[in-house]
Amino acid sequence: MGLLSNMSRTALISVLFFLLAGCASTPSDDIDLPERTYYDKAMEALDDNLPTTAARHLKDLETRYPFGELTERAKLDLIYAQFEAGDYIASHATAERFIRNYPNHIALDYVYYMRALSTYKGAETFLGRYLDLNPAERDANEYNKAFGEFADLLQRYPSSEYAPDAKARMIYLRNTIAQHEVQVAHYYFKRKAPLSALRRGQEVIQNYPSTPAVEEALAVTIQAYMDLGQLDLAKLNLSVLINSYPESRFVDDKQRFIPFELPREANPDTLYWVSLGLID
Repeated sequence: MGLLSNMSRTALISVLFFLLAGCASTPSDDIDLPERTYYDKAMEALDDNLPTTAARHLKDLETRYPFGELTERAKLDLIYAQFEAGDYIASHATAERFIRNYPNHIALDYVYYMRALSTYKGAETFLGRYLDLNPAERDANEYNKAFGEFADLLQRYPSSEYAPDAKARMIYLRNTIAQHEVQVAHYYFKRKAPLSALRRGQEVIQNYPSTPAVEEALAVTIQAYMDLGQLDLAKLNLSVLINSYPESRFVDDKQRFIPFELPREANPDTLYWVSLGLID
């Protein structure tokens, strides 16, 4: 009985061996194709609006022909394909590697631009893209990073064809970051933390003086100084607000500051309004 079992086991192993050998001899998709074939397949995929497929072909080319004639070009196209596929993290990483490996490449301005653009687009979250969420209500770290990367492009390649678009995006980013600071200040007001709100308002005034958010940032500082009992500083900033924005929505027709939130016991005739000494 033991002998038959051993023979059966041997026969089974032999069958499996021949089956595996047959599979190994069957052509598969893993067979290396000519370098140009991978590249052409990638370009066809891009033309057909299939960036994920294009990225796969370009990575296959890079893996199989690391020193091929089309390798550098394929790496540049891979940055774009990954970006178009919405894989902004991968696109950014590929751009970073290209910058390190080809520091003198003729198309390096394009790579710096795509690196910044990947960060910029990556900062637009799912909710921001599909639910029209105000970008100022999101975390601003990635926007700051994108701003710095666009600035890096402009510093290195001020005459680049991508410079105008980079400048326009930097203006938008500055405005968004400044508005974000104001939104955070409002959050601190709700948390009864006027000193933290004050710092956010001052951040906008000092570091983003040309943005539309400055008007509201001045109002933030006035509100914060009032809450902190520093009425002289509140009056000083109110005068700056009135002089800078004569039609400000934070000042009424008698040039009195309109607080963000009135205390429950207060009304427009109480000392909350006259504490700045600006009405008779």
